[in-house]
Amino acid sequence: MPILKRLVPFCLILLFLFAGISSTTAASSPARSTTRPIQVNINGAFISADSSPFIQSGRTMIPIRTLASLGLHYSWDAIRHTVTITNSSNDHFEMTQGQSVAYKNGEPVQMDSEANNYNGRLMVPAKFVSEAFGYTVYYEKIREIIFIQSKNFTPDAQAIHSADLKQARLAAITLPVHYTFKPGTSLQSDQSQYFTYSFASKDATRYAYSNGAITTVVEIAGTTATAIWQASEAAIPGYPATTFGGVQPAYISDLFQDSFSYDNGVYSGYHRLSDGTVTTAKFPGKHPGLTDADLIRAIPE
Repeated sequence: MPILKRLVPFCLILLFLFAGISSTTAASSPARSTTRPIQVNINGAFISADSSPFIQSGRTMIPIRTLASLGLHYSWDAIRHTVTITNSSNDHFEMTQGQSVAYKNGEPVQMDSEANNYNGRLMVPAKFVSEAFGYTVYYEKIREIIFIQSKNFTPDAQAIHSADLKQARLAAITLPVHYTFKPGTSLQSDQSQYFTYSFASKDATRYAYSNGAITTVVEIAGTTATAIWQASEAAIPGYPATTFGGVQPAYISDLFQDSFSYDNGVYSGYHRLSDGTVTTAKFPGKHPGLTDADLIRAIPE
């Protein structure tokens, strides 16, 4: 792997990088901010929040309004500074702002992080509240996505293997990525204003995800997404890139035919045609409120 930082367009450089072809045009990396929010995916759908989730003392805090996507209802008592959350079975969970003891159906429960008000938005510990109502929670650090799923939720296998390529790719990236090795976290996505998804031509079952420092190759079998290889994108001359786990697949260069990038507020698509030429497009998106689902677009025929 050549020793270089990100060049532009990044998807083309990755193609050269993994195919062993040198590139002659370089551009400096733009300054990165630390404002990309953690994303929330509930039962396979990315949720746009009016306030960004964040991590506090190792706990992911989410806006209480996000709970509506779980089918939960809440009410706020402004005098007692207490929120009451209920589900369809009429179980109720009561939390008081700034207190670590909550009450589920009247019984005290010790929380590991209290609910609190941040910039006018009540934030609650995602894992604790979700699991209190029987939901499973999985936090994927590399893409900075917290996945919350009900026990009876099953990913849509038909969507993942749909003939509609855009729909299939959207379904693919909504699957939580699981690792058989310890992933590298030298640069997580909420610390970067750049990320890209790259796919093989006419394929949604394999992709490479990059956040500008780490590239992860993902394969999908059925409705399970697994990281099969992960390596750093080295930026120090004279030092080799680091493989964090897995084995580089033989098809690596095939993955960079269709790429979708976000770079400091700009969405871009890159599509390699059969004759080797590349078409590019930039398109508007929403920010803040950005989710990965905003990035995947239909490719030109």
